[in-house]
Formats: sequence, structure tokens, C-alpha cells
Amino acid sequence: MTGFGLGWINIAADWSRYQRRDTPDGAIIFWNTLGGAVAPVLLVTFGLLLAGSDPQLADAIAGDPIGALAVILPTWILVPFLIAAVLALVSGAVLGIYSSGLTLITLGINIPRPAAAAIDGIILTAGTIYVVFFSQSFLGPFQSFLITLGVPLASWAGILIADIYSRRRDYDEAALYNAHGRYGSVDWVSLAILATASVVGWGLVANAFAEEAAWNNWQGYLLPLVGEHWADANLGVLVALVLSFIVAWFARRGTIRRQETGQM
Repeated sequence: MTGFGLGWINIAADWSRYQRRDTPDGAIIFWNTLGGAVAPVLLVTFGLLLAGSDPQLADAIAGDPIGALAVILPTWILVPFLIAAVLALVSGAVLGIYSSGLTLITLGINIPRPAAAAIDGIILTAGTIYVVFFSQSFLGPFQSFLITLGVPLASWAGILIADIYSRRRDYDEAALYNAHGRYGSVDWVSLAILATASVVGWGLVANAFAEEAAWNNWQGYLLPLVGEHWADANLGVLVALVLSFIVAWFARRGTIRRQETGQM
């Protein structure tokens, strides 16, 4: 949900910046969803079949995916394999730095775009260095990171979806950039929903990699209320998504109607 779904929920908005204004919303959502889903579905399906065919290979992939696959491949294929791996990592990093740099600026930090991209690049590089050179395995920190980030990301997605479907008119584009406009500068209700849903969600996920990612052992504090058999389900991600959607749907409808009152 986090890696292949919620992690890309903003891609339609990024992609729409390069489309004509009269392009149908449905077409943008459909083609982004299709384009973003085809490759992961094929790769995940093939990966499941490959890992399921050999338990030892599955364990090796969890520890070092590139190294494990390189051992079973013919020597000549290592060159295109390396090129594809590097291009995939570089393209993902470029998109991540661009999007996260823009997000950093929208938080109100008054720095140039190159500086914002540099800050995000340093953070990404530090994380990569840790996983490659210091972590005991790849899968543990990666999964733990996705689970931890997935909870607030799911909450944000629920709030956003509720906001979009609650509106009867398009956003006032000019007012979005005006802190004193109808939307204001901070939506405290949404922030409260995000914080509350994150606290609940983190309590319903469990760190399955206690040794490789010990910093997340604090999670799962609400699992005794629902039963320890839910520990491996990462239920908190889904709960944060649904809870945020429902609360935002009812709590912000009055605010949204007041915002739309003056739109022409």
C-alpha cells in the first residue's frame, strides 16, 4: 500500500502540470495509475514466483537483492542489469528530490529551489549510505521505513481524498497562494486529524525487524486491544487511511462550504 499506492498518490498532480488545462481529470488519473501499476505488478509477481521457487534465494534477496540476483544470472547480463538498476535508482531519486524539494518550500521555508533539492539530496544520500554500508540487511530497514512512513502518508491521503470529493467547485488557484485568502495559511483541523490518526495507526503496526530496525520497536502499543494476531497485518496503515477520510469528511464539510461561498 505504501510503496506502490500511497507513495505515488501525488503523481497525478505532478503530471498534470505538464498537461493542457482542458485535459479530463479521469484521463490523467487513469493513465498515471496504469503506467505506475504495470511495471510493479509484473515485477512483484515475478519476484514472488522467483522467491517462492527457492527458500534460500528468498533469504538471500531479503539481505542483498542485487547481489543475490547477480549470482544466478549469466555473466553477460550483469552489464544491462547494472545499467537498468542505476537508471531506475537515478530516475527515482531525481523525481523524489524534485517533489520533496518543492514540498519543503511549500512548508514556508524561504530558501532557493536548488538549496531545497540539496537538503533533500543529502537526506536521501545519508539513508542510502546507512542501508548499504551499516545495516545488517536491506529488507528490514526498508520495510520498517515504509510501515512507519505509511501511517501518516495514509492519513494525509484520506484527508486529501475527503477534501476533493467534498468540493462542488474547483479550487480557487489564486487563493491557494494567499495566506490571507479563503483557505488561510494553516488548516488546524486537518493537522489534528493527521496527528491523531498517526498516533492510532502507529499503535496498530508492529516492527517485524526488531534487530535490523530497533529504532521502531516503540510501535504496536495498541495491538493488545485488538489481539496480537494482527501484529503482522500492519493494520494501522489502513486504519489511518479510513479514519482520516471519515473524520475529515464530516469535520471539514462546513469549512469547505464556507470556502466555496465566494467562488464564482
